[in-house]
Amino acid sequence: MIFIGRILYYLKKARNNLIHSYLANKYSGRIKSIGANVRFNGISKITGLNNLTIGNNVHIGENAFFRAEGGLSIGDNTHFARNVVIYTHNHNYEGEYLPYDDTFRFKKVTIGKNVWVGINVTILPGTIIGDGAIIGAGATILGQVEPMEIIGAIVGEKIKSRDKKHYEKLEAEKKYGGKNGQQYEK
Repeated sequence: MIFIGRILYYLKKARNNLIHSYLANKYSGRIKSIGANVRFNGISKITGLNNLTIGNNVHIGENAFFRAEGGLSIGDNTHFARNVVIYTHNHNYEGEYLPYDDTFRFKKVTIGKNVWVGINVTILPGTIIGDGAIIGAGATILGQVEPMEIIGAIVGEKIKSRDKKHYEKLEAEKKYGGKNGQQYEK
């Protein structure tokens, strides 16, 4: 049984090395800037590569999902655990349809050096994370995280409210968004 366990361990290690090599090759030629010793530790999806800057010794965990269209900068020695999501744009909920239309709002995300981002973290557009910060498992981050701060998951709280008149106008006109926010046609 120990023998089979060792074989499976080495097969998984070989698989991860192949995935890293494939993704490093796939992304490196298209990323705006990428440093040395960047490590992809499993399958990930990154879009907006021409707006992405990655420093040295950055480790990106399995199942990462980064949308860098609005600009994403990651400093040296930053490590991401599994299942980290970063968005640099959002649907426009104040557009022409409900709940949103097919236009976007872009805001750059900047992550400093020596940052540790835990498992299942979501980082939203416009966020700035200072050097040396630690973002705990399950946190949703919006706004500014000061250097050296340690942030944990917080119970949801109200951010703001929609514009009621705008909402009621679109509801009365029966303007709804369909696939990818495009106008829904009945």
